[in-house]
Amino acid sequence: MAKLAIYNDEAKRLYVQEGLSLDAIVGILGGKVSRKTLYNWKIAGQWDEKRREYLNQTKDMYEEIIEIARLTIKEAKANPTPHNIYAMSKAIAALKQYQGVKVLEDETTPKERKGLTEDAVKEIETELGLL
Repeated sequence: MAKLAIYNDEAKRLYVQEGLSLDAIVGILGGKVSRKTLYNWKIAGQWDEKRREYLNQTKDMYEEIIEIARLTIKEAKANPTPHNIYAMSKAIAALKQYQGVKVLEDETTPKERKGLTEDAVKEIETELGLL
């Protein structure tokens, strides 16, 4: 019972949120909990179901951030006010921070590029009088 109180929450987090295997968790916990014990906790705590729920929730949030970024980019292109450009930059930063999404031209191939191009940024800067 002591192992359950000490290691269960961390093992569950590593399995559900970090997506680690039971063998990897055994290693991280320094062998203080056996694979069999982790397996029993996984079954009793329905970790597989919780992992699926976590992944679906994360996917939904990611899709929402992408949609917000798309909308703010469209708005900044159509109406390049300082407010819209700031909103666009914050949305892109959120995307990048969320999962390391490539948004800079030197990080992406031409095929991957979908947002603002260098020419579009220059045009926006010109419209705002920044150039």
